[in-house]
Parts: sequence; structure tokens; C-alpha cells
Amino acid sequence: MTDKIHRFIFDNYNIRGEMVKLSTSSQRMIQGHQYPFIVANLLQQAAAVNVLLATTLKFEGRISIQLQTKGKLKMLVVQTSHTLDYRGVAQYDKEADYSNLTFKDITEGGQMCITIEPNKGQRYQGIVPLEGDNLAQCVETYFKQSEQLRTKIWLYNDHSQVFGLMLQALPDMNDEDSFQHLVFLATTLTEHECLAVESETLLHRLFHQESINNLAVDSIEFSCGCSRTKMLNSLVFVGDDEIDEILREEGKISITCEFCLNNYAFSDIDIKEHRSIDGNSTQH
Repeated sequence: MTDKIHRFIFDNYNIRGEMVKLSTSSQRMIQGHQYPFIVANLLQQAAAVNVLLATTLKFEGRISIQLQTKGKLKMLVVQTSHTLDYRGVAQYDKEADYSNLTFKDITEGGQMCITIEPNKGQRYQGIVPLEGDNLAQCVETYFKQSEQLRTKIWLYNDHSQVFGLMLQALPDMNDEDSFQHLVFLATTLTEHECLAVESETLLHRLFHQESINNLAVDSIEFSCGCSRTKMLNSLVFVGDDEIDEILREEGKISITCEFCLNNYAFSDIDIKEHRSIDGNSTQH
């Protein structure tokens, strides 16, 4: 199954919409991590939101959504490129009991940071507190405070997939009533419909009486981007003495990617050859 996002615009209202479903890619993102159910759900929702946001990029680069909290969820981040490849990871208190916890329970005292990083140009960052009852409300608050764009988001997921719908007023939206009209139509959807029905059918059910211009249907993939070279570059943060000690004791150095959990093993020869190459990047 290929994950896709549908982008469309309501010609009569100057309001845009996006509908995304992630299954194959979001399952790959959480594979092997053994996240508590609520953490896995939130990470998948963050992936859906970030893909929705990434389609607004008018340049080559990436956009990230990051949650940092004083609660049981320590950190959560999803990074999405302009080509809609993404990766994500969460850090959490592994000793805590997550039974019957809510979004507010695990994000207590936290904040959400959305960062836009063009390959060329200035980096932009917006921060809002995690004060909503769910992630969708927090992202709506971000748009209200940082972008001054009227935005409504719906997020639903189960153990195998996540659904996201966003309606957003363009700067030249006709009037507030038109936005409220579309929001009312969207709220008639049930969570079961969103997860069980294909996006094309959902769009027809919701807006068949409206004038919609379908802009694009784009594919989405999980893509960590890690490699042997990047992992070798990361050794610049480890002292030479520590590297030599590990090699003496273990015979190799093993590094696991925090995003995809792929493991890379390097021998003494690998490391010496890499050190001899000038200009290695340290980015991962």
C-alpha cells in the first residue's frame, strides 16, 4: 500500500484542504521501537501533521515538528523533506506506567516547536506551549499565533494507520462563514469512516456539492537517510582514546541509528580509512 496525500482548493472560498493517510510508512517508523501505545499513536499523528505542513513548502528543504516536555514524554520529533520523505523518533520515560494516560498527561509543561529549514535561505522557528487536549489543537494554536491563518485539523489513528485532514484559510479567504461551513461538513465524518474509507471517497462524501480543484496526489515514504558514512562522521564526537579502547575490547565499534534502528559495525581499518579522508561531514 502506498501512502498518499491529497491536496485540493475550494475555488469559491479561497480555502485549501489536505487529506493524508499513512500506513506503510508510519508502521516502518515505529517498527522495533516498542513504544507504549500512546507514544506510538502520538508519533504517528505528528508524522501526519508534519506531512500536511510540508506540502506548504515553496522551496527545497525540510520542516520539523518537535515536542519537548517535562512529563513522561521527554522528546518527540518528525522531520519531513519537500519531497515528502520523513522520519521520526520519540524519547520517553521507560520506567513509567502509561496505562490510561492522555495527551495532556504525557506532555505536561511542554512546548511544540515547528522549524522550517530551507536548503538555501533563512531558518524559521515557531514555538507554542502544549496546552491543548490533543496534538491537532496545539497545531491550530501555532497557526493562529505564528501564521495568523485560520486552520482546522482532524487526526485519527489506530494500531495500523493514521488519518489527517486540514482545512486552512488563504489570506484572501472570502468570509468567515465559508470556513465555518466547510468545518461543519468535515465534522460529520466519523473516526471509523476516516480510517476505513479511501480518501477519494471521503472527499466526495464531504464536499460533492462544493467546487473543488484537485491540485495533486503525492506519494509519501519513510526515509531515515542514515548511511555508513554518516555514522562514521558521528564518531567525531567520540574521543580518539575512547574509540581505541572500544576497539581493543570489542574488536569493532557498533552504532545504531536512533530513527530506523539499523546497526552499523566498523573495524579499526574502517575508522582509519575514514580519518584519512578530508572534509567528512558530521551531519546525521
